Amino acid sequence: MPSSTKLVFTVIFFIIPSVFFKVNAQSILENEISVHADKKPLSNVLDLMEEKGSFRFAYYGKLAVKDSIVSVHTDNTTIKGVLDQLLGAKYEYKESPGYIIVRYAPLELALVLEKNTVMSDGQQIVVGYIIDTKTNNRLENVSVLEKNALLSTLTNKDGYFELRLKNAPQAIELTAVKENYKTVTMVFLSEIKIQMGDKKNKTDYIDGDFSEIERSGIGRFFISSKQKIQALNLGGFISKVPVQASLIPSISTRGMLNTQIVNNFSLNILGGYNAGVRGLEMAGLYNINRMNVDALQMAGIFNTVGGSVNGVQLAGIYSNVFGNLRGLQISGIHNSVKGSQIGLQMSGIYNNVYKDSKGLQIAGISNTVKGSQNGLQLSGICNIGKDTVQGAQITGLFNYAKELQGVQFGLVNITDSPSGYSFGLLNFKKGGYKKISVTSNEISDINLAVKTGDHKMYTILMAGRSDRKDEEKLFSFGIGLGKNIPLGKRFTFNPEFSTQYLYLGNWDIYNSLSKFDSSFSFQLCKGVAIAAGPSLNFYWSEKQDKDGNLNTSTFVQDRTKNYTVIKNNSKDILGWIGWSFGLTFF
Repeated sequence: MPSSTKLVFTVIFFIIPSVFFKVNAQSILENEISVHADKKPLSNVLDLMEEKGSFRFAYYGKLAVKDSIVSVHTDNTTIKGVLDQLLGAKYEYKESPGYIIVRYAPLELALVLEKNTVMSDGQQIVVGYIIDTKTNNRLENVSVLEKNALLSTLTNKDGYFELRLKNAPQAIELTAVKENYKTVTMVFLSEIKIQMGDKKNKTDYIDGDFSEIERSGIGRFFISSKQKIQALNLGGFISKVPVQASLIPSISTRGMLNTQIVNNFSLNILGGYNAGVRGLEMAGLYNINRMNVDALQMAGIFNTVGGSVNGVQLAGIYSNVFGNLRGLQISGIHNSVKGSQIGLQMSGIYNNVYKDSKGLQIAGISNTVKGSQNGLQLSGICNIGKDTVQGAQITGLFNYAKELQGVQFGLVNITDSPSGYSFGLLNFKKGGYKKISVTSNEISDINLAVKTGDHKMYTILMAGRSDRKDEEKLFSFGIGLGKNIPLGKRFTFNPEFSTQYLYLGNWDIYNSLSKFDSSFSFQLCKGVAIAAGPSLNFYWSEKQDKDGNLNTSTFVQDRTKNYTVIKNNSKDILGWIGWSFGLTFF
């Protein structure tokens, strides 16, 4: 060490079983329990320990073989002692409030301090290297961090590291962490007198695998390999700080340690990559968070969160949550939630929820829920519910629900269940009502109708035509609703209401027919029935077209004069009793 630094320090080496936490007198691991199990699966014994000790296990790295058969008989033994009996020396244990984290670490490393220099500007430079204690080889990609200063680095290919500390604490703790190696912490005491406030940072552990975000397309493009290694080494241990700022993920006020830091306020000039946010995060282009977000999150292009979101996400193009969403998600093109959603999704193009949705989805083109949906789906083109849909699906074109326990409004509605209600031009249900009828009535010589839905309510698409040489030509088309009421094994009653437009030689003159049919059907054989019955009809026609030409058509009046019950009046309404007769197929 250079004498110019006038620094006297004492180096103390010791190993502690935590990256961020020290075990104190109230350590869970030092609590005593009694466990008796004979030839039981390891998972059952661990569950028993959780119940007796009022804590939970979390597993980081390679997990123990939980279905292996073990036997253990201990009375008033520490939890750590029991774990040592069960798992042996290949595991180490860390603590977080309410948790014991079991970490697979069969190998050991050593941290060697080579140089500690204090510069004239007060900056302290710490240099050293990491070796494997068994092979004596130097180790690359070991995370070395000073937890009080919240600074971190990775060793290079020769095992070296360098940390530059500003306003370094009097007791400097360097912790070395690498996957499959036991954690090592070195503490050295400096005689430098620095006046500092309380620099302790609140630390915590978040259980779960958040590596999926790094394997995603966005993660592969925007997250550096060094940041991925850092996250792999340090796992779910996080520290909480008030503020961070980034230009891009690799240029941040927290350096590479931003993968382990949850911020109250995060400002990313272009983009940033953090452990999480509890407060407010803003970015000119993008925000990437490895864990959970409880915040208002805004980005010019996209937000991506590896955990869950409780709050609001706003993005110009795209928002993605790998966990659950509880709150509001708004983007210009696409929203995605790989877990469940409670709240509102709103996008210009489409929304997607991989599990259950409870709330509202609004999209310019489509909404999809792969689990159950309870609420409202509203879109311009299509809504898809791949499980149970409770609530409503409203779209301009197409709705699908595997099991419908609500209502559908769309041109085409499909469900694999007989329940619920569907309103549209075509409605297809499992075990539903699907018929084609060919009939004749008092004004149309031939009519074709497609009837789809279920027995309690079906929709009707219809068209008709009359073309005789001695009278005007008629073409009609319209829609309607009907109900199928069984009266016996072969008989049914089908009350129907429809409204039709009648073309009588001039498209500029509106002719409207409203019809109440009371048709009775008798099944002749499988797939074929004969149908007939009376009808009540109301007809309205304009007196002239938009150019002032008079309506001279008397087709309807001539065809119905023998059945008229309401003659032309001041409202130009004509009513009569009619009939229909024909065949129904399928």
